Amino acid sequence: MNISYKTREWMHTALIEQVDRLNECYFFDRFVNEFYSVFITDYFLTDPQSPEDFSNSPYSQEQVEVLSERIKRQESNDPSIVLVPRLTIKERQEMMQLFLDRQDVQHTNLQKLEAIENGRTNLKFDNLLSTELEEKWQQFKWRFVQNKVDTFCNLHNINLETASLWTDKKMTTITLDMKDKPKQAFVKKKWWKFW
Repeated sequence: MNISYKTREWMHTALIEQVDRLNECYFFDRFVNEFYSVFITDYFLTDPQSPEDFSNSPYSQEQVEVLSERIKRQESNDPSIVLVPRLTIKERQEMMQLFLDRQDVQHTNLQKLEAIENGRTNLKFDNLLSTELEEKWQQFKWRFVQNKVDTFCNLHNINLETASLWTDKKMTTITLDMKDKPKQAFVKKKWWKFW
């Protein structure tokens, strides 16, 4: 599998991710011409004030430093960090309807699924497609999303042939020890002082 195809697969995953899912966001770093994602647990791993060790981190110390620096740049709205957008609800509905129109499918339940697409689905037709139509849907979805990938890359002057992908390792769970921590001294404050 060539690098460009792997990058296209990564971009496909980024664009079809559920609209309101917050566990992972996708970005492009112009400084190093590299796509990367930030998983929600990455914020814990890179927090310098975190009391946890996270010795089971999948990242090397160098990778944690890179990730930390990128998160700081994201938070400061650095223009060299580009957010890879997800398909909007409208784009998802458009894609599903276009597929149904091109296949001349008049199935009422399929039409209802397109109409109620809310960005929280995995772009499936609830197993209502025949095996043949499901295969056509997967091919159609790939082409549709790849057109969006190309548009995004052209708009941001990104060459998929030369862009790289950062690590695909992710720490998907974190255990925080909430007991036996030293307690801060309680400072009695006037009722109107919040800080």
